[in-house]
Amino acid sequence: MQSPDERDRWTNELTGRIAGSSVQAGSIAGGVHITAPGAAPLPVPAQLPPPGLFANRRGELERLAGLAEHPGPIVLTGPGGVGKTTLALRWLHEIKDRYEGQLFIDLRGFSGTEPLPPGEPLERFLRALGAAPESIPPGTDEQSALFRSMTTGRRLVVMLDNAVSAAQVRPLLPGAGASLVVVTSRHRLTGLVVDGARFLDVDPLGEPGALELLEHLIGPDRIGAEPGHARSLVALCGTLPLAVCASGARLAARRRWPIARAVAELGDEARRLAALRTGEGDISVNAVFNTSYQALDPEHAAAYRLLGVHPGPDLSVPAAAALIGTDEDRAADLLHDLADASLLVEGPGDRYGFHDLVRLHARDASRAPDREAAFTRLADWYLATTVTADRTLMPGRWHLGDRYASPPDDLFASRPAALEWLERERPNLEAVAQQAHETGLHAITWQLSEAMWPLFLQRKHYPSWIRMYELGLTAAESCDDLKAQARMLEGLGVAHLNLQDFDTATRHYETALVLERRAGHRLGEATALEGLGVAALATGAPSRAVELFTLARDVHIEQGRPRGIALMDRHIGEALSVAGRHAEADATLTGVLEFFTRPDEPYHHARTLACLGEARLRAGHLNEAATALLESLAVARETDAPHVEAGALRELARIAEHQNDPTTERPLLEQPLAIYTTLGSPQATEITDRLTNLPPTP
Repeated sequence: MQSPDERDRWTNELTGRIAGSSVQAGSIAGGVHITAPGAAPLPVPAQLPPPGLFANRRGELERLAGLAEHPGPIVLTGPGGVGKTTLALRWLHEIKDRYEGQLFIDLRGFSGTEPLPPGEPLERFLRALGAAPESIPPGTDEQSALFRSMTTGRRLVVMLDNAVSAAQVRPLLPGAGASLVVVTSRHRLTGLVVDGARFLDVDPLGEPGALELLEHLIGPDRIGAEPGHARSLVALCGTLPLAVCASGARLAARRRWPIARAVAELGDEARRLAALRTGEGDISVNAVFNTSYQALDPEHAAAYRLLGVHPGPDLSVPAAAALIGTDEDRAADLLHDLADASLLVEGPGDRYGFHDLVRLHARDASRAPDREAAFTRLADWYLATTVTADRTLMPGRWHLGDRYASPPDDLFASRPAALEWLERERPNLEAVAQQAHETGLHAITWQLSEAMWPLFLQRKHYPSWIRMYELGLTAAESCDDLKAQARMLEGLGVAHLNLQDFDTATRHYETALVLERRAGHRLGEATALEGLGVAALATGAPSRAVELFTLARDVHIEQGRPRGIALMDRHIGEALSVAGRHAEADATLTGVLEFFTRPDEPYHHARTLACLGEARLRAGHLNEAATALLESLAVARETDAPHVEAGALRELARIAEHQNDPTTERPLLEQPLAIYTTLGSPQATEITDRLTNLPPTP
């Protein structure tokens, strides 16, 4: 009988689940060697395809390296054709030697066919890792569990390209260990956050990177021969790598083509997407965008098409709601979803925009009647909101546009909010006005110009101001509206007065006066007379200016407009001061100041204080002048009226000049110089000359 010690010595067991060969033996001397007949060891998986042409992206490579320091998948997101796969492959090839193998699969999320179900890539991965076909279980859950078991503790690269959803990716995540998972998708796959995912948004290349890519395709000599056209070409491609590759490949195959020919081909927006493809069709920007579009449900597809109607650089949720024809809450959801699908670019402050080529695709996908109705809704919304901003900023100003007849609303909580909205939307308002004119909505065009007046008056965007009012004038002529034509000419007159182009301003006002009288429009006539008076005063004719201002004042009296009377009195006060009638000027301007109180009309309050300070300076009352100018400066800064602020600082510098105090004068001049330079105002030259003549600061 065996003792317990002997039994323990000779007894052995196999427990648990056994996969593969096993040996039980009572006693073994030497090694055991098991060879399966005909079997050869599987190579280490090295499935990463080559990255292809690569340009720039050094910043993205650094960010990827930083993301890899933490566990969890790395997800590269961006629109089709932006180069997500190329970037990921380039980075992984650089670091692949740190890992024992690489697995790669194209999940076909946006290939125009059905995405791969998880079972197919799992089976491929398991075979690559050495699993015998007969040992691979049939169910996805069991396959995923086996994949985790076979990868736990290993150091592998797993690249999941072109994923469509977190659900498609999750079964393919390896087991615990040091493996690196990289996912590319046009969708954000935010569901992977629970799996520890970190995200990198991949943007178009930018001009330097796009030019580098184009150089790889056609060579440096051709780019060196036409550098300007090369820059134009990549700009028309939106610096999207796929578009640059499509255009560059066409040029590479046609060595005799100048780059200028490709630029001309892409210059036609109606043909641009069709031109961004190779002859064989293996590279096609339009086809790539189509796969993203076709993956949308009907509601999102309709929203995508209508949003493409927006002509400006970006849009807000309310603007999107107007375009789509829905409420703001639903519009916000649709925008968010389209941004998640990389069909929109999400900016700060709930702003959204298109890549230029994606916008063309969205617009081309829409039908003409839908486009027209959507744009009309959008233009109406912009006009109504701009009118509200105008009315918030300058409630007493007279207007031609019929939208001012409706009661005011509380859309803007304050004047700064209204001014900031106008500033933020200025490029969009310009684009909408242009498209409105081109599509026959001429009245909207000139009314938008009229409603933007407070922005131009306070911020002095001279090029934009002149573009908008010249466009408004053309639109008013298309309407055959004499009053509107005169209104636009008067706005142009003010712009040219500000730019000290007095001859042009005078011509505009003279033409406007004729039109106003032909139309029998008395308030407009007063405005034209006022402008002619300002031009006369600026060109050294104060007595003539007083006559013109008085004629305009009489019209405002006739019309019962106290605000207009006060404005003419301010002009008369300025003219009296220039004419040397200091006491009359002071009394007149002080009376005007009582009308333009700070809470009701802060801009004109600041302007009147500046006029009063300047008049007192002319009269030699330096202390009283400084008091008025300092108050004007405070109100101008509070109101965000930089031109008025600069004027007050300039006059304070003149007081320092009168006091022979260059140490104080210099900084007082340097501040308005910076403002005038930023605004593009001609007063900058005058201040520069004065600074040059000042003695150096000790």
